[in-house]
Amino acid sequence: MYNLNDMKKKTVKLFFIFLLSFFVSYAPADEPAKTPETRPVNVIIDGEYLPGVSAYAITESTYFLSIREAAEIYNAVLEWKPVSSVVSMHFGNKKIDIKTDSNTVIFGKTVKKMTLPSRLIKGELYVSPELFVSPEFSDISETDSTWNGRAFILNVLRRSNIESVRYFTTPQSTQIITQLSEPLSYSVSKSTGAIVLNIHRGKIQRDFIYANNGAVRDILFDTDGKSAIITVNLQQSPKLVKSLRLKNPDRIAIDIEHSKEIDLSYLAETTIPETEAAETASAFSSGDAANIPEKYAQTQIGETIAPIEAGEDNSDLSKIPVAKFDEKTIIDDSYTIVDDTATIAEVLPAKAPEKKKKEFKRKRIIVIDAGHGGEDPGAVGPNGTKEKDINLAIAYELKKIFDADDEYEILLTRKDDSFIPLAERTNIANEYSADLFVSIHCNSNFNRGTSGFEIYFLSEQATDSEAAATATLENSVLELEGKPTKKRALLQEMLWSMMLNEYMNDSSELCSFISGEASGRLKIANRGVKQASFYVLRGSQMPSVLVEAAFLSNYAEESRLNTGRFQSATADSVYEGIKKFYARKDKKETVKK
Repeated sequence: MYNLNDMKKKTVKLFFIFLLSFFVSYAPADEPAKTPETRPVNVIIDGEYLPGVSAYAITESTYFLSIREAAEIYNAVLEWKPVSSVVSMHFGNKKIDIKTDSNTVIFGKTVKKMTLPSRLIKGELYVSPELFVSPEFSDISETDSTWNGRAFILNVLRRSNIESVRYFTTPQSTQIITQLSEPLSYSVSKSTGAIVLNIHRGKIQRDFIYANNGAVRDILFDTDGKSAIITVNLQQSPKLVKSLRLKNPDRIAIDIEHSKEIDLSYLAETTIPETEAAETASAFSSGDAANIPEKYAQTQIGETIAPIEAGEDNSDLSKIPVAKFDEKTIIDDSYTIVDDTATIAEVLPAKAPEKKKKEFKRKRIIVIDAGHGGEDPGAVGPNGTKEKDINLAIAYELKKIFDADDEYEILLTRKDDSFIPLAERTNIANEYSADLFVSIHCNSNFNRGTSGFEIYFLSEQATDSEAAATATLENSVLELEGKPTKKRALLQEMLWSMMLNEYMNDSSELCSFISGEASGRLKIANRGVKQASFYVLRGSQMPSVLVEAAFLSNYAEESRLNTGRFQSATADSVYEGIKKFYARKDKKETVKK
């Protein structure tokens, strides 16, 4: 028989063992076993925001990224090797081996020590952002990344050897200019309703440009295998197609001669509805063809009828304008022409054109004002981008395009990082009797989600509270200028009144043309034409507009604004808008006569 006291002792003992096991099982684990605290990361890939990524707190001041989420960002395939405790990131036939709880990383065959070791926590591997900004990672992933630990921004740019695809319109032709970062061979072919440019070994991000200019509906581009494919979907059957390789910089130019002249004075609907533009851009960037609206969907290439052999000029083309393409650019006078039935003509030297006496025509003078400068940086983005630098880059790109057009003369209010008072900027335009004044800016807002393109003309009343806030922000530089004298203030008010009465309609119309061009090229929200009391526009004795290219305060748009591609697209929008504005103006004057 069991002794009662012994049984009680055993019961008490078992009870304490149970309590002990209970507290042990629910006690906090060691620090490495905890799931790390998180903080959202602003991941920007080629100017597009990728939501849902977090940084994980390893210590109070040290944050790592999950290798699983990193694989999604960089399109890598992960492989876990439990025996060697190594995680491999595969990029095609290249790989990166990351040893767990170690600062050793093997990039292909190169071994490198990171500053901080990786951490394996609950089966999840976490690494320092240092890994992704390293040159070895960039070379294998074919990306360039920057990490802002203060604002938690990971900015990723996929490498491409095709810098931009641009188009320019005249009544007689449309020019497609593809700028390369290295010399690449190519071929051009015809398909039903389209012209297809195949750039061998070309790499370009999937995207599109909505033109709708009466000859070209849209231009779609993507990388297919080892080639970049650029498809120009047509709205009319071309009369002639010419192609040429240009150098300094390397470019491929395709000139489409219209079978029917187009009317540039017509304000075509190039504005894609905001929601549709966002969905379309997202579908293109993700490769989700099913969600691309039918009118922007790629024409089926099918079997090409005949190739268009490329003409090539081996001369020094350093003096050839980047944006302009016409027969004058063909130094050796040889190129290939394909007619509408795709019959290839023999490549023969062209006859020298007969010289004709040109009637003298005054060039139109346009003053381009790069906003801010010097001690006035303008808006500053979350990654530290200064508005004054972006404004100057766009102004120079715009000047480069106009310099290639014989109808215009361009003046810059500033050519470097110098401070110029607002009133002096319009004074420059007035002194040279300029025909137009265009001020280039980037927008900013306390709400980092606010985005889009805007364009303004001068008015005493603002369109809305946001327009008034934008004008107040741009006018704040007056604090650096000091108070004007009574005489100067009186003169400014007189000029302000003159401008309102005489140039408001022209300025509004010019805004409409530029805004229409911006939608299809920039593919960000188009916030439309607005009006406000911008001090820099006061006193201009000509039509004047102020361009707000995008919001520097927005994480994604700050990234876009820093790319040459977006800067070129902004400049192209202004250039084409001005060309169409004058086409309308000239047509009105012809009708009056």
